[in-house]
Amino acid sequence: MQSVVADGKDIAEEVQLVITDIEMPQMDGHHFTKRIREDERLKKLPVIIFSSLITEGLRHKGMKVGATAQVSKPEIGELIEMMDSYVL
Repeated sequence: MQSVVADGKDIAEEVQLVITDIEMPQMDGHHFTKRIREDERLKKLPVIIFSSLITEGLRHKGMKVGATAQVSKPEIGELIEMMDSYVL
């Protein structure tokens, strides 16, 4: 996403939705979501957290950082429905 923004392209034309996990190697999904929400060019992008780690506490944290939706793995059908509702 940074390369799209750095090239001066309209992010909305290139990226319609972000799906993130909570556990990732360099940055957790909550921090990633927070950074998206803090960026004026990215803050309107829908962000779905898709993780096996979603508990009530982590769901609250996801809401606090601005996740559009949160789906527990392995509910792939629910994820697809959610994607369709934001992209189509």
